[in-house]
Amino acid sequence: MEHRSQETAASKAPAEARLKLAATAMVSNMKLHATKNGGEKGSTSTVDTETAKKIIEQWPATSKMSAQNTMDFYGPPNEATPSKLIWYKNGPWKRTIAYRDEVPHDFPEPHTDVLEQFIDYHVPAEKVGLVAQLEGSIVIDRTKGEVSVHCDNEGANTLSLNMMHEIVTGKRTAEEAREFIAKEIVEYIMGRPAPYAERFQFELPQGEQWDTDKPVVQDVALDQALSKMKQTLGLDKN
Repeated sequence: MEHRSQETAASKAPAEARLKLAATAMVSNMKLHATKNGGEKGSTSTVDTETAKKIIEQWPATSKMSAQNTMDFYGPPNEATPSKLIWYKNGPWKRTIAYRDEVPHDFPEPHTDVLEQFIDYHVPAEKVGLVAQLEGSIVIDRTKGEVSVHCDNEGANTLSLNMMHEIVTGKRTAEEAREFIAKEIVEYIMGRPAPYAERFQFELPQGEQWDTDKPVVQDVALDQALSKMKQTLGLDKN
């Protein structure tokens, strides 16, 4: 069995380098709060369709089919690597990633997760645990103000996020949402009307949904060291 080292690069970073990064990040934080111009920008350029098709040619069947279906509907991706294709602002989605590598998932029926899709959405801290009870493929990033979900198809992702919203807004319990998914996904796969899998049943939030939390570190020595480092780097003039 292969054993990985428990040591990270952080343990070897010199104190000066740590202070430089902390001071620079602090100034960046102030700028972003002032301009509200943070968050992922993505890419507006696209990858040549033939290049994207060549990348997925040797992918596993589910991954290849899911990626091809996404290209057929949204066009070529904005970015591509040997293991993933990425679209930005495609349709209602903030970001879509088609993965080469599969993850087994047995809810609501056995499949593999290969397609992850993101929306801007704020989940209150007290609701995160309830959403986690719905299913494990929903990922909440409160700092970025976004939620993603991964499955093998867009319909299932849409359905899961619709149920997430109903849990957050108190319309359903997690158990009720799971029961609804079990029924609605059958309708979707069989080609029968399945509105919760076909479109969002709520208005998607507009703009950044950040939750930047609040500072808790109170250390005079650190504040002085950071102030001195900002002066040294000329960051206090920006």
